[in-house]
Amino acid sequence: MKKKVLVSVFILFLVVVFSTLYFFNSSLNKIKRVDLPVSNEDMGISPKTLEDNQVSDVFNIAFFGLDARNPDLASRSDSIMVVSIDRKNKKIKVASLMRDMYVPIPGKADNRINAAYVFGGPALALKTINSNFNLDIKNFVTANFFGLEDLVNTVGGVQIDVKPEEVSRTLVKKSGLQTLNGEQALAYSRIRHVGNSDYERTIRQRRIINNLFKTIKAEGILKLTETINILLPYVETNLSKVEILKLASEGIKFNADNIEEYRLPVDGTYKSQKIRGMSVLVPDISKNKEMLHDFIYGKDFDTIKPNISIEESLQKFAH
Repeated sequence: MKKKVLVSVFILFLVVVFSTLYFFNSSLNKIKRVDLPVSNEDMGISPKTLEDNQVSDVFNIAFFGLDARNPDLASRSDSIMVVSIDRKNKKIKVASLMRDMYVPIPGKADNRINAAYVFGGPALALKTINSNFNLDIKNFVTANFFGLEDLVNTVGGVQIDVKPEEVSRTLVKKSGLQTLNGEQALAYSRIRHVGNSDYERTIRQRRIINNLFKTIKAEGILKLTETINILLPYVETNLSKVEILKLASEGIKFNADNIEEYRLPVDGTYKSQKIRGMSVLVPDISKNKEMLHDFIYGKDFDTIKPNISIEESLQKFAH
């Protein structure tokens, strides 16, 4: 089986990279840089969005994972996440966007949100996210699905509480809390037909994110160098060296246990439908936009907390 990298592994790991990479400036040359349009209009950012989102202590980045076994071919984004770095509260917030969400794609017919990447790469994917959810994201990180096994094995595995129904698909012999190797972690993160399909799949991915983030951040500098060298060749971004190093100087302030999670569409704000032969999730974009803003910027967030807790979500799915 070809080695694959799940983008979720990268998301918070890159925050760790940002927090330590100033020790390894030369490693930045391994990241593939991609230039994007610079105008707000081209990025789907409206003047009203800029006015509404004037929150200087929150920095948003989009993360995409591609199942691109051939990097020369266009690919849909298998995973889509918005990572918000809350500088004031020193928090990291991760919002998963379900890939089957049916939304308007600028210049194209309405489609699943993951189709934007294959139609127009990261530029159109960002424009789609911004225009639908009134965000002002100009930066992205993309990871291809190669190398997860080596990455997990390099850090000594990842601790996961495997449920009985997940055992056979995770390539382990028993359920319970245990350390998964790279092959097992990859299998676990890609489970779709146990539990509540892609909903629970995103929960498993975020669980791997959290546990890898804690493991990697606890590594010593020498071990971290080896891990970084495995990771960076699989990454592309439009962040400059200066921007990455700036984030590095801030990243050391963040606590691995201070991570908040979210998922769109939010329960009760969408309908499952069949459109043009596709099984899709048709969201109430207005409601999801409002709740996403509440999550990212803290507006009334104490009263609206759907899908924040992984364990609460799993309990809900089980009923």
